[in-house]
Amino acid sequence: MKKSLKKKLALLLGVTMLISMLAGCGSSKDTKDNTKTSSGSATNNGAAENNDTLGVVDTSKHVDLKMYLIGDRTPDFDEVYGKINKILEQKLNCSLSVNFLSWGEHDTKYSLLFSSQENFDLIFTASSWCHYEQTAALGGYYPMSEEFIKTYAPDIWKVVPEVAWNQAKINDQIYMVPNYQNEFGQDVIAVRGDLLKKYGFKNITTWEELMSFYKACAADGIYASQGGPWYQYFQSQGLSTTGGVPKAGELYLYHTQDPSDLKFTYLLDWDGFTKYCKEMKELADAGSWSPDILNSYDERQTGLLTGRTASMIWNLGSCRLYAKQANAEKPDWNVTICDPVSSQPKKVNSYINNGVAINASSKNKERAMMVLNEFYTNPEVYDLAMLGIKGKHWEAVGDKEYKIIDESGYGVSSNCNWGWNNANITRTESIENRTALDDTHDTLLAGFNNNIKAEHAYDGFNFDSNKVTTQVSAVEAALGNYYDPLVNGLVDDVDKAIAELKAALESAGVRDIQAELEKQAAEYVAKN
Repeated sequence: MKKSLKKKLALLLGVTMLISMLAGCGSSKDTKDNTKTSSGSATNNGAAENNDTLGVVDTSKHVDLKMYLIGDRTPDFDEVYGKINKILEQKLNCSLSVNFLSWGEHDTKYSLLFSSQENFDLIFTASSWCHYEQTAALGGYYPMSEEFIKTYAPDIWKVVPEVAWNQAKINDQIYMVPNYQNEFGQDVIAVRGDLLKKYGFKNITTWEELMSFYKACAADGIYASQGGPWYQYFQSQGLSTTGGVPKAGELYLYHTQDPSDLKFTYLLDWDGFTKYCKEMKELADAGSWSPDILNSYDERQTGLLTGRTASMIWNLGSCRLYAKQANAEKPDWNVTICDPVSSQPKKVNSYINNGVAINASSKNKERAMMVLNEFYTNPEVYDLAMLGIKGKHWEAVGDKEYKIIDESGYGVSSNCNWGWNNANITRTESIENRTALDDTHDTLLAGFNNNIKAEHAYDGFNFDSNKVTTQVSAVEAALGNYYDPLVNGLVDDVDKAIAELKAALESAGVRDIQAELEKQAAEYVAKN
């Protein structure tokens, strides 16, 4: 519990510091200053001058840039990025160093990067799950004008569709470069096939089957997963997160499967949340996951790969990646992929589900944008960041495909290259010796593509918390005391814990947030 307390205190401290130190960055005056700066040319000191030489970029002075990504550094990461840096040195007279925020720590450390005014230039971000709306509202990101993007990343401007730029806007300002690809907002599970067979399952296609499998694992003395399958639950109810609201969009859900339903579901007013928490307590008490998970910094694939858990929850591509790795190391596990929400039409994520932002305090905003242009549109840099070193990690099959040589040191698309995904130049894997796992993946993907849900007005909506920052900070702090234990069944009394959380959120101003959310959503629907 000591680690858990430290994480909560760090989060509260970071948010409080961020509000006090960066509040001015979001003011109209500062936005005007940033826009003015971005409309000039880069000078030797990395700043931009307000003159008539727009588009003339001076790269005569070498600069060292820093970028933050999410996840863990792979063994060959530095070697791969050493090759990328040779290209950047030659083309842009700069180098790039990369730091990582692990999956287990980015919730608490992301805001601290800004509140402590750490010197860095680029950072991965995403709507809802990776701090985009909250950080933009507090002035942490540099607002990119259309002129700035066209000047320093003209190739990106040609690639990213207008709808993606519109999705990235908060108060008509763009704070990230969105990725360009179709990505399904539906998690699946990578699961050990030997255990499916042992417990009498052919597949897991419903929530009820998933619960039965978890209970069978617990009865056999093996952890089923690294925590409660919360996303699977509300997705099975047709619900989706709302971009920008507290707790990575989870505090207010909307019925994404019903375009006519414009109501928001506040978790603490929803009987389904109570039902879920009680079911999770039953599973946790039975031993479906470790009672110490709230203090763990394990990556979400760690349990599956080490054999501590029977399954892993993630998107389709990541499940395939780590299932292949597990099968290579333990062939008798026969890891496969299942979709416990198979009956639901699939949601295509917004383009801002992955992206890259520029730190508002960066001293080299123009060069940072030029570097991002290389990552996004230069095929040589793109292949390195996604696949690793040609001839060592992969080899080309024609112009549009690749074949794996060795994933152990780098791994395909496992180094947070997602912020600059570009469907126009992404290679697809050429598989010579197909396995049952490959066939399962392709069958599921084809099913996803053939069963895309109708568009809901809120699919592209993102809440701007700027007018309720104090309430959001207080709500996030209150959630930190109760939420994770509840959704993982690690409370003594579910009803009591929910009642206490509800009271704490009411005191923190959650109804102010709800009123502002409903106001903004109505305005958004009216405009669109």
